[in-house]
Amino acid sequence: MIFGVLLPLPFDEPFDYSCDENLPLGTIVCVPWGKTQITGVVWSHTPSSDCPQEKIKKIIKTYNFPPLSKEIIELIKFVAKYNMAPLGMVLKMVISVKQVFNPEPTENYYLLTGKTLAEAKLKNSDTRWHIIDLLKHGSYTKKEICQGAGCGPSAIDTLLKAGVLKTETKTVNKEIPIKKAEFVPIKLTDEQKIAAEHIITKINSGFSVTLIDGVTGSGKTEVYFEVANEILAQNRQVLILVPEISLTTQWLERFEQRFGIKPACWHSNLSEKERANTWISIINGKAQVVVGARSALFLPYKNLGLIVVDESHDHSFKQEDFVNYQCRDMAVVRAKLEKIPLILSTATPDLETIVNIEKGKYDKVCLTKRFAGAVLPTVKIIDIKKDKPQKGSWGPSWLSPTLVKAIENNLEKGEQSMLFLNRRGYAPLMICRDCGHKIQCPHCTSWLAEHKSSGRLICHHCGYMMNRPKTCPDCHSEDGLTACGPGVERIAEEVSCRFPNARVKILSSDTTANLQDLSSAFAQIEEGKIDIIVGTQILAKGHHFPELTLVGIVDADLSLMGSDLRASEQTYQLLSQVSGRAGRGKKSGEVYIQTLNPQNLVLQSLLNNNRQQFLELEKQTRKMLIMPPYGKLAALIVSSESQSKASQIASALGQTAPNNQYITTLGPAPAPIFMLRNKYRFRLLLKTTRDINIQNILKIWLDKINIPKQVRVEVDIDPYSFM
Repeated sequence: MIFGVLLPLPFDEPFDYSCDENLPLGTIVCVPWGKTQITGVVWSHTPSSDCPQEKIKKIIKTYNFPPLSKEIIELIKFVAKYNMAPLGMVLKMVISVKQVFNPEPTENYYLLTGKTLAEAKLKNSDTRWHIIDLLKHGSYTKKEICQGAGCGPSAIDTLLKAGVLKTETKTVNKEIPIKKAEFVPIKLTDEQKIAAEHIITKINSGFSVTLIDGVTGSGKTEVYFEVANEILAQNRQVLILVPEISLTTQWLERFEQRFGIKPACWHSNLSEKERANTWISIINGKAQVVVGARSALFLPYKNLGLIVVDESHDHSFKQEDFVNYQCRDMAVVRAKLEKIPLILSTATPDLETIVNIEKGKYDKVCLTKRFAGAVLPTVKIIDIKKDKPQKGSWGPSWLSPTLVKAIENNLEKGEQSMLFLNRRGYAPLMICRDCGHKIQCPHCTSWLAEHKSSGRLICHHCGYMMNRPKTCPDCHSEDGLTACGPGVERIAEEVSCRFPNARVKILSSDTTANLQDLSSAFAQIEEGKIDIIVGTQILAKGHHFPELTLVGIVDADLSLMGSDLRASEQTYQLLSQVSGRAGRGKKSGEVYIQTLNPQNLVLQSLLNNNRQQFLELEKQTRKMLIMPPYGKLAALIVSSESQSKASQIASALGQTAPNNQYITTLGPAPAPIFMLRNKYRFRLLLKTTRDINIQNILKIWLDKINIPKQVRVEVDIDPYSFM
């Protein structure tokens, strides 16, 4: 029989292979590919093939896993078609764990043959009798025998050679041992109880999307925990998507307290063995709850019953590598295909979600009060044109006198403070005061940021790093190089100089490389061992620090300066989330926002706690410009190591671009980061009305151009980044 086998490679069509037995669609198989072997999936039954029979290679073997469900096959097709990505590259996200498909690991176990020491002509000894006594209870590995009988490996080898022992080979179990969840109920607030009951009434009715719209600290997590428990009671699996690994540290502790088990985790910091064990437990239905980053959406769940997207507004859910997709939106698609409920949870819903609620596509429950009687923090705006930071022994200052005084008062009260600046490192730029030279990345059109703690200059786009030069690379001045602007390290340096007795901690992706580092840092904060936390957006992700009562936003204008159509929305969300870290316990909180533009609508909305005011203006702006969610966008990114070839293809695309009263094409133009990882980049932006099939327009447009191998044209449907 001939089967079309889809491979995890950049192809849109399956390849023909033969097999003597009839294989169901979705069967995971191993097939020859050139001089090697590759894992693929039976995608179609092919009555006949255009390829000569003698050239069709045989499927090598099938794997002992359940076939991929028809729902996940349909998801792969949808994601590929909607995002204009190769079908095989979407499949790769489903079967990406290579170790799962390696030969199953085996181990030798030792057991008695029945032959006595006398028959084997061996002398009696305590060691040999200890080994024999142990093995009367079963078979064990050599390591287990050495530990249990208190012997060395040579004693076991002697008994084996004499025929007193024999070995048998057993497959090592890859699955994670998972015990059954035992839910511990807690007393919910009236709002939480109403919200949970409302969602629970819908779990047996098929597909639905419900937003839990709750202020920071209102207990949104407890609501979806209640729903998750109902799903687990039906022996179905729960997937909880989080935007970044940093969110999972405190969350995992809360989950274990409520359910008595640890969920299976899925993120990039897992080892290959951990990924393989988790993948197998998921496809076999043993993993009851999975919490993970966006790639967890594409795992082959055996019996998925609920999807939760926590912090659903977060831009980290947008994938911008290999396959470009919006995880939140694709989660809605998977829930629809699986006919299950989906929960979106956030304090700052994105405009797309709000419009879907207004259209009746999504449902909403609201939590308007903080848990345990905590109140929302007081917000104060500092105009740093008037309240100017003052220089000191540490050099330039980035903190206004008002904010410095507030930190001082907080330290005197023994309460914790947080300073937020969304910029890693010590300074974003090094410049020579003598000749004006700026040190740039050799692979990207971006400046190298100084990281004083490591003594290096680092490109935050490609990862290139170099030691901090002692002299200017251009004029060789020995004292001209100076740091320009602040990063979190520089803020922490100023804070440490101003408050030498304060215990200061920097939190950013540079200082907390893994989950263990984050857990340790958060434990220090919770235990009151840190007085002032200085960090990036890692601090905005739903953390709960009861003694944190002061939040200072060092530069509110930083994210407002972007050209992104969502810059204002993202700034509002980020600052709201950061502000929400203050006063979550019994003590009230304060938020100080430093800005050069105190009248900015985003900041005024935060000041007045008036989200609706901000959203109404944002809606008007998007409608007027026909921008999402009232229009559609797609970006084309043309890149090549040859600037002339990239420019040539970009120009050709510009000349053949579609334009009419419903479709507008902008560009080509050099990307803001013109060179990235040694490739020159041009961008074009396609804008259409909502009723236009933007994928069809793109396909017709791209088919007009012959794109050489040296040039890559990347399609980004619903782009978030414009760099």
